[in-house]
Amino acid sequence: MKFLFRHYNFFALWHPEVMLLVVILLVVYFQLLGPLKNRFGDNLPPVPTMTKVYFLGALIVFYVAMGTPLKLVADEYLFSGHMVQYALLSMVMPPLLLAGIPQWMINSLWKTRFWYNVLRVATSPPFAIITFNVIFSVIEWPPFLDASLHDDWLYLLESYVMLIAAIFLWWPVMHPVLKRGDNKLKVVPRPGFLPELTMISRGYQLVYVFFNFDLMMPALVYIIDTAKPFYLFYVHAPRIFGISALADQQLGVLIMGASMTVAYVSAFLAIYTKYDESHWYD
Repeated sequence: MKFLFRHYNFFALWHPEVMLLVVILLVVYFQLLGPLKNRFGDNLPPVPTMTKVYFLGALIVFYVAMGTPLKLVADEYLFSGHMVQYALLSMVMPPLLLAGIPQWMINSLWKTRFWYNVLRVATSPPFAIITFNVIFSVIEWPPFLDASLHDDWLYLLESYVMLIAAIFLWWPVMHPVLKRGDNKLKVVPRPGFLPELTMISRGYQLVYVFFNFDLMMPALVYIIDTAKPFYLFYVHAPRIFGISALADQQLGVLIMGASMTVAYVSAFLAIYTKYDESHWYD
């Protein structure tokens, strides 16, 4: 870390523009929960403290990933730093963000024509799971990642695209999706949802989480199963923290694999224990 602090200024290390974005989002969030709450409806329930804590936690994780020296390490030096950044953006921040948004606020999005058209496609479980895994695999494809690392704007764009895809990936297990009359997937109504909104059944949620874990594994196995590092950008980057390029690449996969395991196992157990057995057959 001393190397970074000696060679980079405050703006490169701490990204005040990201800090400003976090502050703006926090202010907007509490305005929507306070003075602007009545625009979402009358007699809305109070927002639990833990919901606010989750949202704040999501913003902190976002800043750690995109506004601290971690971003510099990922951009310039270590594949493992890149994987820590992407683990935070895909496995940690999205669940916290969705847990931090009140249900009545989510419902209001479905009442807006633009968001209705976006969410009815983006939150469809097959679309969400395939889109995220395709985007993740493309980003980690060596020629593409090497090219994006040479272009700061491209790397920044792909990071935000993956974050958005990850939010939609987690949506079906954390918030309602559009109910389709002829859909073969079973659904379970929840109190307070709009008539056309439902949560996918517990059984489908478990299958959804399980297959998403499986779909991410081929890309990780491809990256770790090598005796020679193949991300040329990181191979030629200055070595910091005394780690070789090969060890860095393998460590990055282990970090992402561990974060996936913790996130998906936690989600799987939470889904499995949340409802009584009758919900399995609804």
